[in-house]
Amino acid sequence: MTEYTGTHYALACDEVAVDLWEFERALRTAREAGSSEGAREENLRRATGLYVGEFAAELAAEWLEAPREALRRDYLDAVSALVQLRSGVDPREALDLLEQARELDPYNEAIYRDIARMQARLGFTDAVSRTFDLLRRALAELGESPSRSTTDWYETLKSGRFEERRHEE
Repeated sequence: MTEYTGTHYALACDEVAVDLWEFERALRTAREAGSSEGAREENLRRATGLYVGEFAAELAAEWLEAPREALRRDYLDAVSALVQLRSGVDPREALDLLEQARELDPYNEAIYRDIARMQARLGFTDAVSRTFDLLRRALAELGESPSRSTTDWYETLKSGRFEERRHEE
């Protein structure tokens, strides 16, 4: 499991499985230009399945903040890519993926807009208002409120002019 390089010992990467390394490998493979859509989706699913929460959550160290945020961002990017792949095929699955992203990034207005857009597309019109209320409550925790553009966007979506606005964004 370890190998000696002449000056120090290191893990034998081909003999040890590390979920972080597997996550990064799956993302790299998904991003490769030659990947088919099926292979890309498979690797994105693998990556998102490997992400189980904040990196080294039990440790408190300033040096961990940047890698934590980078991994969190990579996970959210992978979820976003999966949403794009699945929204035309299985919008309900895409909605579930967006909800996962919201749990990890509860103050991100764009995620709430994507959720509401998918809810409207699925015909869950009552859910659109609940999503906006959830956003308002989340931002209120920070002493903030939704931006004017997000508020206008929700009003447009609720009024049934969904298709018109969707193409403007």
